[in-house]
Amino acid sequence: MAKYDLKSPPFPATEAGLPNPIQPPSAEPPKIDGGAQDDDEAAYERGVEAGKKESKAEKNPYPEESSRAKAYEHGYLDGQKIRSDDKPPH
Repeated sequence: MAKYDLKSPPFPATEAGLPNPIQPPSAEPPKIDGGAQDDDEAAYERGVEAGKKESKAEKNPYPEESSRAKAYEHGYLDGQKIRSDDKPPH
């Protein structure tokens, strides 16, 4: 374990990647991943539009296991449900 060097000057907590202990936390949580939520919503909408089409299933354009791929799949299934609701019962 490293010893604390009393001769070195202290540095602010923010430079070490820690929150500022003097400033209160903000009411809004910080956005992590730079707008991933918007990407998920766009992927969902794209899936809905693909699911509404009566043509062959469109391949998921997003990387496997990504949150956008899951959002697209959910949108696709919801789009199919919308399409099936438009048809009269047999």
